[in-house]
Amino acid sequence: MATTYQLVIRCVAGIGLTQPFRRVVELSSMATLADLHALIQELSGFDDDHLSTFYLANTLMGQRLWLVDPDAMESDLGVLGDSPLWSMRLNQIFPLPKHKKLYYWFDFGDDWIFEIRKQGKERAAAEGSGTPRLIEAEGPKPQQYPNW
Repeated sequence: MATTYQLVIRCVAGIGLTQPFRRVVELSSMATLADLHALIQELSGFDDDHLSTFYLANTLMGQRLWLVDPDAMESDLGVLGDSPLWSMRLNQIFPLPKHKKLYYWFDFGDDWIFEIRKQGKERAAAEGSGTPRLIEAEGPKPQQYPNW
């Protein structure tokens, strides 16, 4: 049976970040990291024109635990498709190890980093409710290219 997660997505770094950006969404536990990537791109209004990846860490700049073998990462970064990273389902990642947070890193030059936290307990997906679904929005979308 499919369950739904409530995720808090917060932009915590980026060259043009000037105001808080926080979104609370409902997303199926069966969604993949590729789905989460697409959702964050949509929520932020970014052009999907740079490499990106996901990692776990205690803090934004803490020691990173890559969700793939670092030796294979170069071929995985930014490549949506059948790679192990992008096909991982959220229910394979959550619950996270103690003290770890999930991060999405987009554009390795401008370093847009989003922290993703699961809020509350998972619950059964309501019949007829499509996910993802935006629950709450705080702050404007960040400007991807503020100096352009």
